[in-house]
Amino acid sequence: MLDERLIGTTFTLTHDGPGDVALYGIHYHYHVLDQAKSGDLVVVVRAEALGLSVRKASETLVF
Repeated sequence: MLDERLIGTTFTLTHDGPGDVALYGIHYHYHVLDQAKSGDLVVVVRAEALGLSVRKASETLVF
């Protein structure tokens, strides 16, 4: 199971669609939940066994 402490972590997409990212020295697979594209800042919103789910950071609500 992936570490839920990754939720809220941000990174910049280097290409469109799903891919891999190294966070804290560990490589993770991710998939994009919205229309984020290369160059967009994304935030991790879910960490599951199949990888991370990310969405465009500007689309994330702050309470």
